[in-house]
Amino acid sequence: MKTFYLHSLGCKVNSYENSALGTELRTAGYIETNKEEDADIVILNTCSVTGKADQKSRQHISTYKKRNPNGILVVMGCYSQSHAEKAKELGADIVLGSAGRSLVGKYVAQFEQTHEPIVDVKKTVRHEAYEELGATAFCENARAYLKIQDGCDNFCSYCFIPQLRGNSRSRSPREVLNEAEALVDKGYKEIIITGIHIGGYGKDLGDGSYRLADLLEDMLRKCPDLYRVRISSLEESEIDEKLLSLLKDHPNIANHLHIPLQSGSSSVLKRMKRKYDTEAFLKKLDAIRAVRPDIAITTDVIAGFPLETEEEWRETMEFCAKANFAEIHVFPYSPRPNTYAATLKDLDPSIKKERVHELLELSKKMRREYEEKFYGKDFEVLFEDFDKEAKMASGHTSNYLKVSIPSEVALHGTIKVLTYNKEIASD
Repeated sequence: MKTFYLHSLGCKVNSYENSALGTELRTAGYIETNKEEDADIVILNTCSVTGKADQKSRQHISTYKKRNPNGILVVMGCYSQSHAEKAKELGADIVLGSAGRSLVGKYVAQFEQTHEPIVDVKKTVRHEAYEELGATAFCENARAYLKIQDGCDNFCSYCFIPQLRGNSRSRSPREVLNEAEALVDKGYKEIIITGIHIGGYGKDLGDGSYRLADLLEDMLRKCPDLYRVRISSLEESEIDEKLLSLLKDHPNIANHLHIPLQSGSSSVLKRMKRKYDTEAFLKKLDAIRAVRPDIAITTDVIAGFPLETEEEWRETMEFCAKANFAEIHVFPYSPRPNTYAATLKDLDPSIKKERVHELLELSKKMRREYEEKFYGKDFEVLFEDFDKEAKMASGHTSNYLKVSIPSEVALHGTIKVLTYNKEIASD
């Protein structure tokens, strides 16, 4: 039996795509292994969201080839979309970009016959249709990702992803709902809705009137046994009245939203070419909390954006404190090629490092305060992971509090009511 090894870098979309490819390979008779050096096929799904992600992608390509020179190394994703020849030079046998993943099986068979490197990367992916991978993405624990959309049309001034992942394109509602039903039938308790820009879902379907909230409503109706559905990330402007109504009426929509802020300064947001200011963002948070008072709202913030003054940074710090986030994912600004922000004067790395540290400290404080609000309260916990050596089972509440408890056995898919406290809270 031939074996395969999968690894994804970066976003949850990459994890979904790898999972779907894994299902396809298993159906074709391959066996998955957790040792890349032993695999007949190694598939790496790369990331290019930052310069550090580029570096990590390069390191993984060269490392995998050195560890397994006789295996077929397939490299795909955002890094190889823009650096196809470099990926080949580092040792990739088959190079794909952000399209053509459904052709992996065909190209593996071709390479086995010819032993000639294959590079199939389109110069532009701005006019693509949604690519069905032909297999359901089954994960190994109680939660499963469900990709509903690909690409992005926002073109924020710092972001390279629209050029790498292509135009925003929606998966057909029928395919999404069928896969959701298959996941529930398979026993998955939580589905995580994912995509590159899921708030753009539906604008390219028909007259554009069927959007994300409509899809969620249909999913909840078609899958009444679905314990929990979690939304991965949404822009402030895309949380509309219908979505707020769903949050109010459907407790099985997770009590957690990730809403990227990027900056708490309206002048910086304007340079970023974001579609809101801080006032609009705060109003939306108030509207969400009116229907879900205890919801966990997490966010992303870029520290040290080009030309960011000390005054603008202080505005960001003050806004984040006022917004009362449950947690902040902090990123130092990283110039990306062919973006407007890359033409602006970058800040000194020491300033960016200092600002990252300052905001991370605030995030830790806010996370601690959010968690402490719930000490002594009972929550349902869906268990997902198990540490055999430590004999600890872990999972999440609806509002994304991570919990770990001693256990002799794995509790995957088990739901337990626990009193949340410092002893079971897990970082």
